[in-house]
Amino acid sequence: MTSLERILCRLKGKQVDKIPNLNIVMMFAAKQIDIPYGQYVTDYEKLVQGNLYCAEKFGIDAVSAISDPMREAAAFGANVIIPEDDVPYCSKNLLEDIEDISAIHIADPFSNSRTLDRIRAVERYHELVGNEYAIIGWVEGVLAEAADLRGVSELMLDLATGEQDATGLFDLIFKQQCAFAKTQIDAGAHIIGIGNAVASLIGPRLYQKYALPYDKMLIEYIHSLHSYAKLHICGNITPLLPYLRETGTDILDVDHMVDFGKTIQMFSDLPVSICGNMDPVSVFLQGDQKKVSNAVIKCISSCNSTTMIAAGCEIPRHTPPENLKTMDNLLWL
Repeated sequence: MTSLERILCRLKGKQVDKIPNLNIVMMFAAKQIDIPYGQYVTDYEKLVQGNLYCAEKFGIDAVSAISDPMREAAAFGANVIIPEDDVPYCSKNLLEDIEDISAIHIADPFSNSRTLDRIRAVERYHELVGNEYAIIGWVEGVLAEAADLRGVSELMLDLATGEQDATGLFDLIFKQQCAFAKTQIDAGAHIIGIGNAVASLIGPRLYQKYALPYDKMLIEYIHSLHSYAKLHICGNITPLLPYLRETGTDILDVDHMVDFGKTIQMFSDLPVSICGNMDPVSVFLQGDQKKVSNAVIKCISSCNSTTMIAAGCEIPRHTPPENLKTMDNLLWL
């Protein structure tokens, strides 16, 4: 059974030979192929090389185009700084006012080097391993992208006070999401990951009001293009779970502070694969093989026929490689 077959079968609750391993690797992947992170996020050939190395070495069942949250921000016109060996960031907020969106416009994903680089990564995956591994493209969620453009603290104040209308900005971001998702699906992505970490900071009332409608629409759009959606909201999403049931996502990532078993039970009546949820720091980075084994076995004990296993968020750069091997060895059925 190939990794792609394994994931597609698991999504449908069919028999598999191994519980799919969906660990997210970024800085760890760059370290494994001994390149600075600035090169990893700007050269799709290196990103592909790092992911394929980790997939083959550590049993990860998907290869991903994820690297940093600043690709769409760059396309919108933000001044994105790319350190030699660290994560890209915006030097200043592009938007000084959430209602004044005159500074940004929809960009053709092929017209900006950062979004184009991600498309090229998906194309290369499709060329090299399109029938072997699940290919995961990636877009920023509406809230996450708004935070990239406006600033996290500023966005939180905007939403909490409700004094300004964010609809214009969110609508614009949604259109950019759709354009970027489509180019990656056309390039060969089987799954589109949606990173919306900021959603875990705003609480259920504001999530329902501001984020849920856009998450639902984006996932519906992804489905209309015959691809799967993977919603990734790291942090404690427990209060959001009743609303996340409404998103229609195919895979829901669950971070380590969320009760894995209860979440699986809560979604058991829906065609959703819950994915998680070991602590990436205390288990993988700081833990030994025994601690990893105990954590993985605990997660497996809660699994149903659609569950997938991964750390709750990105595998840290300096994680001992043997810890990832230990995890994968335990997933075979």
